[in-house]
Amino acid sequence: MDIEGAKPESKLSALAGRVGSAGARVMASPRLAPILLLAVLVWEFGLLILQASQKRFWYDELLTLHISGLQPLSAVWRALKAGVDAMTLGYYLFIRAARLVRADPHIALRLPSILGYVLTLLGVYWFARKRLTPIAGLAAALLIALSPFRDYAMEARSYGLLVGFFAIATVFWQRIGEKRFMTPLFAASLTLAVSCHYVAVVALSCFGLAELTWSLLSRRIRWGVWAACVLAASPFFFSLPVLMHFREALGKHYWSRPGWSVAIRSYSTYVGLDNKLALVLILFFGMVVGNSLLRTLRGPKDGMPKRRSGLPDIVLTGGLLFYPALLFVLVKLLGSGYAPRYGWPGILGLALGAVYLVRTVWRTRSSTYLLVALLVAFAVQGSSDFWTPHKASPAGVDRRWTELAELSRGEPGIPVAIGSPEAFLEAVEYSPPELRGRLVEVVDEESALRLAGADSVDRGNRLLAQFIPVHVEDLAAFQAAYPKFLVRSGGPWEWLAQYLIERRYRLTLLSKDADSSVYLAER
Repeated sequence: MDIEGAKPESKLSALAGRVGSAGARVMASPRLAPILLLAVLVWEFGLLILQASQKRFWYDELLTLHISGLQPLSAVWRALKAGVDAMTLGYYLFIRAARLVRADPHIALRLPSILGYVLTLLGVYWFARKRLTPIAGLAAALLIALSPFRDYAMEARSYGLLVGFFAIATVFWQRIGEKRFMTPLFAASLTLAVSCHYVAVVALSCFGLAELTWSLLSRRIRWGVWAACVLAASPFFFSLPVLMHFREALGKHYWSRPGWSVAIRSYSTYVGLDNKLALVLILFFGMVVGNSLLRTLRGPKDGMPKRRSGLPDIVLTGGLLFYPALLFVLVKLLGSGYAPRYGWPGILGLALGAVYLVRTVWRTRSSTYLLVALLVAFAVQGSSDFWTPHKASPAGVDRRWTELAELSRGEPGIPVAIGSPEAFLEAVEYSPPELRGRLVEVVDEESALRLAGADSVDRGNRLLAQFIPVHVEDLAAFQAAYPKFLVRSGGPWEWLAQYLIERRYRLTLLSKDADSSVYLAER
C-alpha cells in the first residue's frame, strides 16, 4: 500500500491499520499464548519462593508448622482429633512431604500452596482455551494472577492447593470422553481437592449439576463420572467424626460467625473491590451466566450439537461462581463457623466467567488490547512485588519481640504474659531465646468470650499446649502464682489487659506503639 501522497490523517490511519493487522497476526499465532503462559508461571514461581523466604508465619501457619512437625504421624492424627486445627489429615500429609525438602521452613511449608497456585493458572488456561481461544485462556490465568487469591499462593494453609486441584479437575472433567484416562484423573484430582479441606465437599455439587446438564443434553449417563464424585466425597465422610469433634470443641463460640455481611465481604475479598461494588459485579455475572444458558437452550435440540456442547461448561462456571454463596448458606443452616477464605474456589468461577463474558472478543482484533492491558497490569504488579521483599527483614527476625526482650531485662525473673492468643504463638516462634522461656498465655474462656467476643483461639492454644512445649496457664492458677508480671497488650482477641483493669491491678505503662502496649502488672 502506497501512502506517500496521502494526507497526514490518512497516513496515521493506514499506519494504525498496519500495526493492528500485525498485532492480529501475532495474536493469532498458536505459540504466543503458551509461551507467555510459561513466562508467567516461571516468573510467579520464582517470585513467590523469594517472597516466602522473607515473610514470617502468622498464627494459622504456625499451627501448620507445629502440627506437621509432630512425630510420629499418629501424633498428628491425635492432635487433629483433639480439635487443635480444622485442617485435614490429607493436607498434613502434603505438608509432611514438603518438609522433606531441605529448605527454609518458610519456603518448604508454603511450597504446596505455591504449586497449587501454578496448577490453578494452568487449569483455568486449559479450561478456557477448550471452548474459546488460547488468548482467552491466558487472560483467565492473568486475571487469577492479578486477583487477591495470589496472596494465598504463599500461605502454609490448604487454600492454594485446594483451588489448584479443583482447577485441574475442571479440565479433566471437560475432556472426559476424549481419552480413557480422563475419568480416573478427574476422580483423583477431585478426591485430592476434598482431601485438602472439609468444606471442599460442597463444590462437588457444582460438578454434579454440570454433569447432570451434560446427561440431559446427550441423553446418556456417564456412570464413571458419578462414581468419581462419590469417591471424592469419601475423605469428607472419613474425617466427619473429627470435624464434628472440632465443632464441639471450638465451634460454639467460633471466632468468625456466618453473618450476611461476612457473605458479602467474601466476594469483595475475591475481587478486591468495595462490598457494594463486589455485590453488583457478582449479580451482573449471574445474569450473564443465566443469559448464556437461555441463549444456548434456544438452540437446536437434536442430540448435542456444537452450539449446545458448551452448556455444561457454562453451568460448571456458574456453579463455581456461586460456590461461596452456597457454602455460606449451608454453614449458616448448620450453625458452623465461616470465613471468606473458605470459599476461594469461587475465584475459578470469577475468572472463567469474566472471559466467557467477552467471549466474542477473543477472535477479533480487540483481544490484542485486552491482553496487552492485562500483561501491563501483571508487569506492574510483578515489578512492585519483586522489590518489596528486599526491603523486608529476614523472616526469622521480628522487631516486636526483640524490643520486648530488651524491655523485659529490666524486670528479670517474672513471666511475660502475651494478651493476644494469636500473638502468643508468633512470640514463641520469633522471640529471642532469653525471652522465650518467660512467655505465657493466660486463658479463661469465660473472660475471653465476655471481653473479646470469642473463645475459640484460647481453647485452641490450650489444646495445642498438650502437644508442643508452650506455656499456657489457667487464669485462676496464674493469678495465685504471680502477683507481679509483665503484660504485652494488643492484637486479635486480646482481653487480658481489660480484665486486669476491671480487677483493679496496678498497671504501669513501660512502652507503647501503634500496635501494642507493655505494662508492669501488680496486685
